[in-house]
Amino acid sequence: MKTILVPFDFSEYALAALQSAKKIAAKASVQLISVTVIPSQIDWDLLPEKARKNYPDLQLELDEASARIPEYLKMMSFSKNEVQVVVKIGVPAEQILRVIDAQQVDLVVLGAYGKGFTEGKFIGSTLQNVLRNAPCPVLAVKKALDGNAFRKLAFASLFTGSAKQVFDIFIPFVKLFSASLHLVYVNTPAHFVNTNEAERDMASFSKGNEEVILHSHVVNDTNVVAGIHSFCVAKGIAIVALASASRKGMPAPKSLGDVWVLESDVALKFDNGNLRKGPISTVIEADETGVRYLREGAISLEEIQAIVPGATGA
Repeated sequence: MKTILVPFDFSEYALAALQSAKKIAAKASVQLISVTVIPSQIDWDLLPEKARKNYPDLQLELDEASARIPEYLKMMSFSKNEVQVVVKIGVPAEQILRVIDAQQVDLVVLGAYGKGFTEGKFIGSTLQNVLRNAPCPVLAVKKALDGNAFRKLAFASLFTGSAKQVFDIFIPFVKLFSASLHLVYVNTPAHFVNTNEAERDMASFSKGNEEVILHSHVVNDTNVVAGIHSFCVAKGIAIVALASASRKGMPAPKSLGDVWVLESDVALKFDNGNLRKGPISTVIEADETGVRYLREGAISLEEIQAIVPGATGA
């Protein structure tokens, strides 16, 4: 690991991300990059210098942010050259992804929500986009992680072949902190496998990682979210790794694994097995009030309700 990127918008969640990244960077001796994006539909990078003069307000915001961020970092006890500051104008997720590619970032530490977050919102839209499209691991945080958070980590999965690539990427992070790693397989009524089969699949991931302290767990619950959440609370685990099938370089989405939830500082996802072929995806919305079926696609409302019984139609 050589580079960690922290999208920073002066929100409390961005501050938590920056503080968490600082702990990781100190352990790994890596370069920290802060990227602040001034939201706009105008792509400043592609705008000719002459045309930029037509947007004095954006130029003023760019100049103010460029001057303000170093002072803010100084107040947070960062040394002068500890953080490389990048300021962009454009669509936040797009600009963040560009910086990831340009700087060959190894890890993104991102606040779960951004500036202007309102209580009850399911998940930050920028986080959703970065999670789905970043070519590197993304750590989403809701509060600053202390040293204890890195001592026990979890990897929740169905432990199929496509998740092995993500697991292999996560292992160096586990070793960096000399952490114990808990492998978690959640059995649900809608997706139930024999315990021996689940343990066999987890054992296949453990093979070759004998130097890591590994624990395997089969959890029975009504749904995946509840299972992972209750397990992590019981074990005092704050960081959970999962595979996003829609991430660049990964196989095309074949499951309901693109649905991400942030609950009590634990990142979760649903997975309901293979989808039927077809270009149309199912769209759902979820927050603390429930799950709503917004667009009919390859997964029916009945199949969603098999995972989340309280799900309703649009």
